[in-house]
Amino acid sequence: MPSNSEPCEHAPPSPEVPPTPQTQVFSSAARVWTEFHDVIFDRMATIETAVSALRQGQLADEIRKKAVMEAHRLAGSLGMFGLAEGTRLAREIELALGDEAPLGPETPRKLTEDAAGLRQILEKGPA
Repeated sequence: MPSNSEPCEHAPPSPEVPPTPQTQVFSSAARVWTEFHDVIFDRMATIETAVSALRQGQLADEIRKKAVMEAHRLAGSLGMFGLAEGTRLAREIELALGDEAPLGPETPRKLTEDAAGLRQILEKGPA
């Protein structure tokens, strides 16, 4: 019979901490963000193209409408990732480029600022 003179120093198994609903939501949002990262940034690029064209005085109606649609899509989806400020900026861009919006002399500057702010938010991603 073998001698058991040395004590067994096995650490007890650490209890698994069950995920909370909040951590599950954040985890799911992070997975979705990763999955749609390219789509989100393609939408941002469309907005930036429209803003650049506007600044150059060459905003075609087709580009304007596409940018409005993409800003609308971003505004609708960013809240799901907890990016409320991104939603607000995307909505501002959507409204500023919309058919009903007059494009005044301050519009290019405002849209440039809003688009830059939106890009910063997107690059940070969800918290």
